[in-house]
Amino acid sequence: MPSLSRLCLFGRLRRRENTTRDTKLNRNAVDDIEQPQGQPGQAQNTPAPPSSTAAAEKHTPITLESLPAELRHIIISLVLDIEDLKALVLASPVFHKHYLLDRKAFLRRALQAALGNVLVDAYAVHTSALLRKQQQQPGHSLRQLEETTVRLCMANYVALRSVSPDQLFAAEVAITEDDLAAMASFYCSLARPLVEQCAALFLRHLDAAPRRVGRLSRTERTRLLRALYRFQLYCNLFGVGPRGYTERPPLPMSEILLFFFCVFPPWEIEEIHCIYVIIREKYEAVFDAIRLDVARDNPAFDGWRRPDTPPGSFDLTNEYARESLRQGTASRGLRLFSKVIQTSDHKKLVKRMQKYMALDCIFIEPILNWTSQELRRIEHPSEEDRAEARRERLPFLGDKEDGPPLAWVILWRGKYINEFGDVIDYRFKEWGYVFWDCKRLNESGCKNDLRVRPT
Repeated sequence: MPSLSRLCLFGRLRRRENTTRDTKLNRNAVDDIEQPQGQPGQAQNTPAPPSSTAAAEKHTPITLESLPAELRHIIISLVLDIEDLKALVLASPVFHKHYLLDRKAFLRRALQAALGNVLVDAYAVHTSALLRKQQQQPGHSLRQLEETTVRLCMANYVALRSVSPDQLFAAEVAITEDDLAAMASFYCSLARPLVEQCAALFLRHLDAAPRRVGRLSRTERTRLLRALYRFQLYCNLFGVGPRGYTERPPLPMSEILLFFFCVFPPWEIEEIHCIYVIIREKYEAVFDAIRLDVARDNPAFDGWRRPDTPPGSFDLTNEYARESLRQGTASRGLRLFSKVIQTSDHKKLVKRMQKYMALDCIFIEPILNWTSQELRRIEHPSEEDRAEARRERLPFLGDKEDGPPLAWVILWRGKYINEFGDVIDYRFKEWGYVFWDCKRLNESGCKNDLRVRPT
């Protein structure tokens, strides 16, 4: 619902109306007292009492739903929080009807306020998800996205990244009302809750005692939000398909690093990798918890003859199989991860993992390892590599969405370094070092732990 501060204008109008009415009543009372009494037999000019209908109309209180359509439109336009907008239109049939008259404009304003510069990432996630849904159509024979489709999707995304959120809707992009509704649903059901949940998972590594997240700054929230959306975009393009398997990546492994990750500065690549690290950590804990439940020798699978492997059985003691399952399951994206971290019942967790664990996926780990980065430097040297070779300075210019975070500057001692992934200590990734503002780093005392790895 809209906050009281947004509706204070209408409260003042009502108080002003009540004050005016009370003043008029007081004046009438004074007039009655000062009016001399008429002589006997003299007619008195006493006004007729108002009718009950007129009195009811005079004292009818003003409600939000009784406001003119123009004021209702202003109220809905001022509700920029998507959850508040949803609550308003669901609570009032009048406002819901008005909302439907200009739903696209209302959703657009709310999404711009919620996502800011992450709006382009959200749109890319939505369009790539639509491509995935095509694979679920009856008669569709493709097991994964085709190379040309992935290249076109990424080309459009890169082109739109140069467009500001205000200009996105004015550009030649056919964003429909249904697109905006789907983007709002993804944000409310997944992205927004996961920002807080992932922040809690990261920050618990800063202190052995349980640590409260506190209020995230605008910059911290934006960094977490864009990392979540970009991780989901990577899952949509290169993860397992809706049928749970993929034959091979839609692009050669040597090109995925260049084609996807290298469109971002190195600290933003680290944001995506930190999300994967925290998801991997969670799935490793889940694998340990369900290892005996999904083992081949569990009594639940006694009805199957060897050497056949029954559905829902996985050998989580085999390191190779475990690594493949870890990457394949993570590549299913944020929706499964969100369900897993909210599942506290062990039996439900076992059934969920048996249904969604996936094998045979080349996901993030081999793409961001040291070998892949060195091959990319040799075959496709970039301007970022040349900036590193020139030992260019990279100062900390404050907590900005488009600038390096303080932790990154401290880690590389103020120099431009184009390295990420396995090159950087995983202990830093576990507490999400690239997400936090200067104030949080100072309060946590973890700045002294940031050191460049030995070379």
